[in-house]
Amino acid sequence: MKIDLPDGRQIDLPLAKLAWIPVAALVFVVVLTMFYMVDTEKQGVVLRFGKHIETVGPGLHFKLPYPIDQVEQVATRIVDVQEFGYRSQPRGGTTTRGYEEESSMLTGDLNIVQAAWAVQFRREIPEEYLFNVKDPEDTLRDISQSVMREVMGDRASIPILTVGRAELQERARELIQEYVDRFEMGLRINEVNLELVEPPQPVIDAFHDLNRAEQDAQRFFEEASREFEERVPRARGEAERTVLEAEGFQQRRTNVARGEAQRFIDTLEAYELAPNVTRRRMYLEALEERIPELKDVIIVDQEMHSILPHFNLREGL
Repeated sequence: MKIDLPDGRQIDLPLAKLAWIPVAALVFVVVLTMFYMVDTEKQGVVLRFGKHIETVGPGLHFKLPYPIDQVEQVATRIVDVQEFGYRSQPRGGTTTRGYEEESSMLTGDLNIVQAAWAVQFRREIPEEYLFNVKDPEDTLRDISQSVMREVMGDRASIPILTVGRAELQERARELIQEYVDRFEMGLRINEVNLELVEPPQPVIDAFHDLNRAEQDAQRFFEEASREFEERVPRARGEAERTVLEAEGFQQRRTNVARGEAQRFIDTLEAYELAPNVTRRRMYLEALEERIPELKDVIIVDQEMHSILPHFNLREGL
């Protein structure tokens, strides 16, 4: 084989010397296909003639040359988001108009609400993600819409629009995960977030009025509960104090009555033993009690004949 040089000369090379060039290039390409790098956020699924043989982690790995072995890399450490009823804008805004087919939901009490939600998921088992379901992300989107309609269809509109959002999100996440596991899609559902739930635009003013009325009712109930908690224990305490006072009064009156009765019995027994002495003692005790109540004191004899001279007897008492 003759080769023309730049200076016009020609050299003659045998074909055998040129045959090694394509062979060396082929060997070089084959050797290059035997090494591959898996990114840090991915896992590599190694296929041998289309059959899965192993799953490898991040780093540099070796395989048989192409086309014997092929590697599919799946981002298993990245959380992706599917949006329903809205779309996020590059600068952080959101767009909700134009997605009414996704967002319109029929509730259990036959009302319509507009919902916008997001499903966060991660590819957990790469071989299942690649081989068990065709278009797993499209399938996940269909499952998510079906589940959300099912969950909202089991509930009344007012709890959905007010206090039932957290429970609804968790129930939707559980049901989506159940379907994903049943189909062996290799996905893990991290969260379901209801970004927006509101009534249709023609009735939104009436809903706001209803929401304010419910908030007022809740506030009145809480105020009444607080007043109940304050007044009932106080009334119970007062009632208990009154009962204790009545029991104390009863006990005192009973003790006084028993003491008076016992004193009368003791006096009677003393009178029976010594009538004259007892009678005189009772007379003197009565005088001792009554004389301090008198303003003027006059002492007379038994026959009321003589009157003692007036003098101040209180000083001696």
